[in-house]
Amino acid sequence: MLAAGAVAAVPDLSGLGPAGSPAAARAATPTPSPTSCDGYTANGYGRTQADYARVGLDADRVEAWEDGFRTAWTNADPHVFEWWYSDFTGDDGTVVSYVIRTRLHDGFEPDQTVADRKPGVSVIITDPDGTNHKVVKTYDWDDFSSSTERCDVRVGPFRFSGDLKTYHMRGTDGEIAVDLTLTSLVKPFRPGTGILFLGDTDKYLAWLAAVPSGRAEGTITVDGKKRAFTGKGYHDHNWGNISFPQYVDHWRWGRGSVGKYAVIGTAMHLREEFDAAFAPVLLVDDTETGERVLASYSTEAITAAESDPRPHPDPAYPKDYYAKVDWTYSDGDDHATLTMTDTDKLITAMQYVTDPTAAQQATLAKLGIDEIWYTRYDTDVVLDLDTSAARAGGTGKGTLENAQFGLSSSPPKG
Repeated sequence: MLAAGAVAAVPDLSGLGPAGSPAAARAATPTPSPTSCDGYTANGYGRTQADYARVGLDADRVEAWEDGFRTAWTNADPHVFEWWYSDFTGDDGTVVSYVIRTRLHDGFEPDQTVADRKPGVSVIITDPDGTNHKVVKTYDWDDFSSSTERCDVRVGPFRFSGDLKTYHMRGTDGEIAVDLTLTSLVKPFRPGTGILFLGDTDKYLAWLAAVPSGRAEGTITVDGKKRAFTGKGYHDHNWGNISFPQYVDHWRWGRGSVGKYAVIGTAMHLREEFDAAFAPVLLVDDTETGERVLASYSTEAITAAESDPRPHPDPAYPKDYYAKVDWTYSDGDDHATLTMTDTDKLITAMQYVTDPTAAQQATLAKLGIDEIWYTRYDTDVVLDLDTSAARAGGTGKGTLENAQFGLSSSPPKG
């Protein structure tokens, strides 16, 4: 049985349409066709009144339904994807990532088919010594359910539920299990609407940081042995209706902690067809007071430079990757720098489209893409704040990822 406000993601769900009820209407992302004079933001996070009205969001608050099943009414479209993600850094150095998704490849591969419409789960537990333990599985739609009113998504024996304040991630597969509770220490965050529309189309990518930083506790089980877990955690939510290779050149994303400060840095670089636009985010929260110290997605205030090229540890990866990202913020008298540098602890690396279909081969050739890679590392973090809200500096730990759509398109050394 499904809870009130929940729906099962069966193939005919999209036939219900977004007009059936208020809850249904807000579950989807409204997509009127904009023009350049409509006041909409193109190739960047929405920030105008027209942008907020377009997607039915409040500029001053995040509501629980925003973390619900946002693509419920368009789920039958094989190009649509959605995932709920959380990662945890244990006090003992253990790292856990926990993801429930609606597509096999999370939008990383072009020309998805109906056969790729598979819900799934990914759980990765990385021991302090770097040893990885994984559960990566797909399921049938009969094994999936999700609410449109809040985050309450289930696939097989795994469940991800919460209300913007407290979340639970639970599930067991063989000798691996997680039973974790994440309690938010700060407010949710989205950059503007959190939705990036491409040009004057209805194609979009959306991101919500439901828990930018939280306290984590519970248990994890590896090789059948249960152990207590305490540490820090994070949860975000992504969804969209166009595959990343169609519009993204590459992105960098990292999060971490420096003393009482929780930090997030993102740098998304779009393809030339979309003005080679740069979509950055820099977020700094005080986890002791709950105050938001810095929250910017301004392309005028933020720069991001990548450097420190290193050989990738996977021999299949033919190019150097950039192991360091420096975010710099400057707005009047307020300044900040955030530096994230990969350590030798690789959390995950995945190569996509290793056996392309004829349609995928044609699309990749048209886009000039040779390979698609995603890499995430444990990282060292350095923060320097000099703003009216806080003056502080220090070092800490976090994770840093690199998603690259065409290895020859790496940025020049910073």
